[in-house]
Amino acid sequence: MAVEVNVGATPEAQLNALLREVDNMLPFVRSRLRGRPNDIDPVLQHVREVVWHRYSSYDERLGTPNAFVFGITRNVLRSTLGRRARVSEEVPEDIESEATPDPLTALIRRFDAHRWMSLVAGFVGEDDWTLFAELALSDGAADEILAGHSLTSRALRTVRDRVSLTAYTVRAALAAADSGDPITGPVILHCLPDRGGLREVAVLMGTDANTIAATLHIHPGAARARIANAKRLLTIAYAVLNQELAA
Repeated sequence: MAVEVNVGATPEAQLNALLREVDNMLPFVRSRLRGRPNDIDPVLQHVREVVWHRYSSYDERLGTPNAFVFGITRNVLRSTLGRRARVSEEVPEDIESEATPDPLTALIRRFDAHRWMSLVAGFVGEDDWTLFAELALSDGAADEILAGHSLTSRALRTVRDRVSLTAYTVRAALAAADSGDPITGPVILHCLPDRGGLREVAVLMGTDANTIAATLHIHPGAARARIANAKRLLTIAYAVLNQELAA
């Protein structure tokens, strides 16, 4: 649940409100650090430290506490993920060969792939999914696809982006559901792709397009397009979470 900072709040109250928002970043941090569970708590602690040092720069007129903390969290994650992992000089003797994968692991991976692909195909429609699959199998050579479907490059790019954004959202929602995360605003928000300004728009949802355009320094037309896209993806994330957690 997002935390509100009252107008005229004392510095201590403002700091406490911002620090409480750090806990809402857990689903996002967990999704970005998949496979690195030992890094989750250190990242959140680093976020708290940065919030503590920067809380005096928070201006409620420029955004919500959640947006302020989210920006800090995203930067901390970028720094963490940007560090090169240490490479061991010796290969462990018990490491599995890629040539002989574990049958159970392969089966689970196949099930997971079918699971998210089926959902994505359902959300984007059979035509777009088929087109996207053809594009993936063509190794990026789109000329034949354009000719075969009488499409322009722009139309094909639109389909590709729509399917890619939907796939990201579906997979993030499935990961959140598998982790047992509740259906809350922050969880749903962090299912959106961290690109294209979609999360920023989602945070500002409820204000008009002109205000969002001015806040994000984009054209009102672009703001309206992002709003529509963000609404679509938020609906998808909620639907997946609701379906999985109700199962």
